[in-house]
Amino acid sequence: MSRNTFTCVVKFTHSSGVDLNAHLILNDKPTRYTQKLKTLTNYVKHYPSGWKKRLELAELLYSLGNWQQAVEEYRQVLQRQPQLMEVQLHLGKILSLMGRNPEAIAVYQSALRLSCNVATQHHLNGLIAICQDLPQQALRLFESAVSIEPDNPSHWHPLAQLHLETQSFDAALRAFDTILSLNPNDVLALNHSYEPLLATGQFQEAQRRLELALKLSTNCHTLQKLAAHRCHQGLVSGEAGKQTKRLIRDALDLAPDSANVHQVLSLHHSCRGEWEKGVVVLQKFTEQHPNNPSGWYHYAQCLFQTGNSETAAEAILKAHRLYQSDRKIYQALCEILPSAQRLEELELTSPTSLLKQMLERFPQYWSVWVSVGRVLVENFQDIEQGCMIAATGSQLEPQLAHAWFRYGRVLALAGRHQKAIAALEKGWQRLIDSRQAFGLSHQGGDLQSVSASVWLGESYQALGEEASSRRWLQEALHYTKVLMEFNPTTACYWQGRVLLGLGDVTDAVQVYCDALARHLPYPARQEVQDALQMYHAVR
Repeated sequence: MSRNTFTCVVKFTHSSGVDLNAHLILNDKPTRYTQKLKTLTNYVKHYPSGWKKRLELAELLYSLGNWQQAVEEYRQVLQRQPQLMEVQLHLGKILSLMGRNPEAIAVYQSALRLSCNVATQHHLNGLIAICQDLPQQALRLFESAVSIEPDNPSHWHPLAQLHLETQSFDAALRAFDTILSLNPNDVLALNHSYEPLLATGQFQEAQRRLELALKLSTNCHTLQKLAAHRCHQGLVSGEAGKQTKRLIRDALDLAPDSANVHQVLSLHHSCRGEWEKGVVVLQKFTEQHPNNPSGWYHYAQCLFQTGNSETAAEAILKAHRLYQSDRKIYQALCEILPSAQRLEELELTSPTSLLKQMLERFPQYWSVWVSVGRVLVENFQDIEQGCMIAATGSQLEPQLAHAWFRYGRVLALAGRHQKAIAALEKGWQRLIDSRQAFGLSHQGGDLQSVSASVWLGESYQALGEEASSRRWLQEALHYTKVLMEFNPTTACYWQGRVLLGLGDVTDAVQVYCDALARHLPYPARQEVQDALQMYHAVR
């Protein structure tokens, strides 16, 4: 992406009727919208057989978020110039984002008939597989495309994004690093590699890439991520806090209708202990954008993290009623509804069960199976079925460490600690092997390493194997110290949990108090408060 590239956020209407936001990458910053739109519209009326100005009109409509009309103009361009592959791909992408997958598939199939390039054919078939919600098939197809044309970043980008979708962070990072080896200034790769860098504990590199992306292109996506990064670091007061707030203001100026940007503003308030202000930010957003499911999702999460589970349940159910094609919304339902004592909506035997809907809508995603399994074990005490369903997640992604860690946690919650240890240690070996294969050192500090090592220590402790328990808890203690660099609040919570496991109650109390002082959110906050109350009661 060149320095002249401009990114923006637009609101568009999904086929389900809800309002969604999309980040667009444009060659030029649109200016004088009204005049350009009027001029181009008049031109195509007077010269309907032409296609170049009609393509300009379609691109302008796309940049304004008027996608329904843009689709019609793109179709007319292709009627006149069906060989334009780039237009075919762009139209297919718009239709897919709008949820009009059958139409997108038809466009991609039309493009397939135009191409004799094998790599391009694999790429197009991968896009079709995405529209059919077949992520594993799509991954294989994009991998075939990059094996044929390894120097073509257009194949690497969707491969990297799919790895992110399935939480295969090491593989995603490898793909993004390949893109950056081809073009160190690829803003998309700099931006999107942020999450896998965090997941692998490379906090400084994650921040460096965001800062570089911002120098190359002032855009909302980078601003909101960098602001959120600083909030998690605790840079929310004094001069550092002012700098964080400036990033948020700049993001709001660029994307005033973005739910994600308002979520970062809410996070800024929460990290300052201004929880009520954080809630109000997202409450106002939902009032102004009642048809935006992302707004309701973020509002629900904010309410949940401030301990208001009942209102959070209503908000996340509203998000679900609006939009039922988002896995994050379903997984938030699995967390929020039990806390609000709203188990009837999740009951698996009910014909309207949200858990059943979740499995039917997203059968290809390992995290969905693990989430459902955990709810069944933890909230319905359905041990057999819960463990069996959670096991499907590790079977779908047998090489993915995170899938084994999450499955192991479900087994531990079910009291099956021996099997939990086997799953967790299998995940740990997958983690080490994967990082070595991708040339990454396992320095720890990522939340995945912290939680998995704590869970191993606790399961060994439950079996009375004190030496193994202490070994894993000491390992976890080291990782929490590394995590302090990125998220001291979360690090304090896990460090307190580790110290309690090691029997160091005095130090555990101190770091638990630090976590509360740093405004640790619920439900972890309630756990810490209960532990401190118990400590003071026995003194």
